[in-house]
Amino acid sequence: MSQKGEKYARRMERRVDKLEQDVVAITTEQTGQGVRICAVEDDLAVYRAAVSARELKQAAAQVEAAKEHRTARAAERERKAQRHNKILAFIALVLFVAICVGMAAKAYSKGPAAEPAALETSAVPAAIPPTELLFTEAQEEYMEDPQETEKIEEALLEQGYFSLAVPMPYEWQDYMRTYCEEYGCPYPLALAVAQTESNFDMDAVGASGEVGIMQLNPGPGGSYHAEIQAATGLDPTTASGNIAGGCYKLGLYLVKYGNVEKAAMAYNMGAQAAKSAWASGVTSTEYSKAVKEAMEAWECTVNAWGGV
Repeated sequence: MSQKGEKYARRMERRVDKLEQDVVAITTEQTGQGVRICAVEDDLAVYRAAVSARELKQAAAQVEAAKEHRTARAAERERKAQRHNKILAFIALVLFVAICVGMAAKAYSKGPAAEPAALETSAVPAAIPPTELLFTEAQEEYMEDPQETEKIEEALLEQGYFSLAVPMPYEWQDYMRTYCEEYGCPYPLALAVAQTESNFDMDAVGASGEVGIMQLNPGPGGSYHAEIQAATGLDPTTASGNIAGGCYKLGLYLVKYGNVEKAAMAYNMGAQAAKSAWASGVTSTEYSKAVKEAMEAWECTVNAWGGV
């Protein structure tokens, strides 16, 4: 082979080697790309599974929330019915006492000559309907009366259960009376906190998202509101639920710490922050003093039912 032919052959060999190297590189790159594609496909499958699981979890949470809402509404209707029955029973009791007093006065009005035995006989409740019947008749009378609500409110206002001095609708006053009794919170204390927190404004919203008359803090991710709703069965963003939640927390802190100012500090600062303050010797704040002073004022104002 000539020198020129040998040179050409070497050049061709080098080109073939280069092409083989390129083929190897391309094959290696393709293999790597295939591995990456498989990894991406695996990640995509995992992502799709996670999305499906999250959507399923969200759907389950929505169903559970709807169920809790229905349960809370049913519980609230039951509470309203119980309060209504208590009010009717109270009105019936007032009527019963009035009838007894009236009959006794009528018997005595017959004159001093009436024999005691005869007087006693004439005043025997034989002519008076049995208590159960009287209650039923009173309830029927008020149920048939189109002004039933107004008459009940007037009677409760006269007895001191409601008060014109409390700047809340009678319905909200009834909520607060009911939940104070249920959760062991003195009524004047609940009024004092409502006054100090929001001045009885249900639309008030605090700097940290606190809502309502009692300024209930929703907490991280709504966890505080969830805790209150689990304890009371009511939505803390509604008037009844907000009042119930405030009374629940105050009653809880009163039992736990046994002191109005400490309970007010825990309510305002949170239990952990309050404990830290007490550990450093701080047992009173401007807030707790304001609550205590307001409570003492309300004790003098709403004292008809023992202030509770």
